[in-house]
Amino acid sequence: MRIARIDDFNPPSSVRMPVAILLALVMPPLGVIAWIGLSGSQRRDYFQSNWVRAGISIVGVSAAPLIFIIAAAWLGLWPDPNPNPVGPGLLFFVGAAIGTVVTGLGILFVGRS
Repeated sequence: MRIARIDDFNPPSSVRMPVAILLALVMPPLGVIAWIGLSGSQRRDYFQSNWVRAGISIVGVSAAPLIFIIAAAWLGLWPDPNPNPVGPGLLFFVGAAIGTVVTGLGILFVGRS
């Protein structure tokens, strides 16, 4: 078994572009995550960018209330077994849009440097 070294270069996956575009058409945050995930040894550079970390954090924080309500209803801890969380859903939608733009900017900045 070969031990990977930090200075080893892994090229980006050959399917990075089509997978990222396909997922970006369906759900843009997944396209951005696919781009970063399939970037080989550049993945570390992306995750060191404050823009990328901020964008992913925005998506995670905006999704937390909706995930909490869904999980609480599924476990029977929510008063309504069939909740209609419009507010948290809109928060997630707007947060995902903003987070995707911020992460996309981070990808562009890392690519330029």
